[in-house]
Order: sequence, then C-alpha cells, then structure tokens
Amino acid sequence: MKTALVIGASRGIGREISLTLSRNGFNVCVAAKTTDESKQLPGTIYSVSKEIQDLGGSALPVKCNVRDMTEVKNTVKTCMDKFGGIDVAVYNAGSIFWEKVCRTPLKRFDLMLDVNLRGSYSMVEELLPVYQEQKSGKFIMVSPPIYSRFFEGKTPYSISKIGVSILTQGLAKELKDTGISITSLWPATGIKSHVTDVNHIEQKLLRKATIVADACLRIAQERSGKLNGKCLIDEDFLRSEGVTDFTQYRCDPRFEPPRMMPAEFPSLKVKEEGDSFKVFSKL
Repeated sequence: MKTALVIGASRGIGREISLTLSRNGFNVCVAAKTTDESKQLPGTIYSVSKEIQDLGGSALPVKCNVRDMTEVKNTVKTCMDKFGGIDVAVYNAGSIFWEKVCRTPLKRFDLMLDVNLRGSYSMVEELLPVYQEQKSGKFIMVSPPIYSRFFEGKTPYSISKIGVSILTQGLAKELKDTGISITSLWPATGIKSHVTDVNHIEQKLLRKATIVADACLRIAQERSGKLNGKCLIDEDFLRSEGVTDFTQYRCDPRFEPPRMMPAEFPSLKVKEEGDSFKVFSKL
C-alpha cells in the first residue's frame, strides 16, 4: 500500500486531496498547522484524519508548522515510522494575500515567503534523501505556470508562488532518469474554500476542490515520469487524460465557472537550452 504525505491538509484543497488519495488506496499522513478548530479556521488535522478513518482508510494526523524546520523534519520522520515509506508528497500549505507592492507590508511578504516558498523547499530538502535511497518518489507542488499576467496586482504573493514553480522546473532537471519526479498543479478557475466563503464569492464563479484532487491523484498514479518538471492546470491535464465532463465540479450546477488562467502558456525555453553552462561551475 502506498503512502502520501499531504502538507496543508486541514481544509479546502488539501483536505480533498487527502480524502481522494485515501479512497484510491493510499495511506495518508495528514499534516498541517491547525490542531484546534474555530470559526476563523474550520477543520483540523484530526477532523480530516477521522473522515478518512470513517471511510475505512488509514490516516495519521501530524502537526506541522512549515515555518519550523524541526516540525517538517518530525513530520517526515513520523510518517516514515508509521507507514515505512513515503511515495507521494503534496505541498499545499499556503499564505494568501493578493495585494500590490505598495499595500503589502514586509512582515506579510516574509510570511508568504516562509510558508509558500521556504516551506515547500524544506519539504523537498527533507524528503529528497529518502526518495534517492528508495530510487522513487513524487513531489506535487501547488503552484502556477509562469507567465506575466499572473503577477498583476499581487506581485508579492506571485514571487512566493512562482518561486515554487522555478523549484519544480529546475529540480526536475536534476531528477531526470532517477525514478523521482516533481510536478506543479494549479486550478483553472476559482476553487471553493474557507477563503472564498469568508469573502462571499458567488458559487457560480467556483468549482469544487474535487477537480484539483482528481488531477492530483492522476499525477500520483503516473508511472512514466513524463510529468517531471511540468506546471499543470487541473482542467487541461484532466482533458489530456480523457475527461470531458466537468459539470460534476461546478459549485452551482447551473453555471460553468469562468476560467482565470490563460488557454495557452509561453515556453520559457531558449535556443541554447541544451548547451552546457560551466562558466561558474567552480564557484
């Protein structure tokens, strides 16, 4: 039986990914910072683990504040001790603040860098030796393809998220032909979550988190390595896998939510892509 570590799993997309992976035969380590439920933050690692267990699955709740490397280390160790290994690691922890530079205090910027970028890097750093020893493993990161319009009106947040996408594309080159892969995933439309509820976003503008979870499951099950280094969009990836009916994902059955992401993305490759760059190799 395979094991998945999901960091940022106490609600929303992370919760749905955890449930979907469990339903499809994975042990799930449910990791997140939230251990006590409140009106401000509904859902905890314990409530999600109980949902999985009530469905007959195997779940392990672990407290993980991604700003604390000690807790990241403990999360990986606890999961390994319980299940004997980790096959898939999903990084879904996130700090969201969509504002312009002039309206984003340094303290808030630091928080987004810590949670979105540094936290994802810490998970990779801790798990990579494990994957290298077992010669297999998948990293799935929640981050977008890289394109300029994404930065508009939310540049500080974009820096923290695009950094994760750079990690995906850069690390993928190091992982080629190792049996290990890293893939990023991002939704095409708005996704219903606690944040959208608090901000009273109309249901007709949103999809259920199940669409991201279904795409994540297919990435987790992919064996060829063809997704290594890819920054995927949930709808586009599912269409490439043969899915044609997306009505099941609508929050309001009467409306298809508008797409926020571009239909096509620019290639970041240059004509010198395959050339060896050794000028600073000894530094």
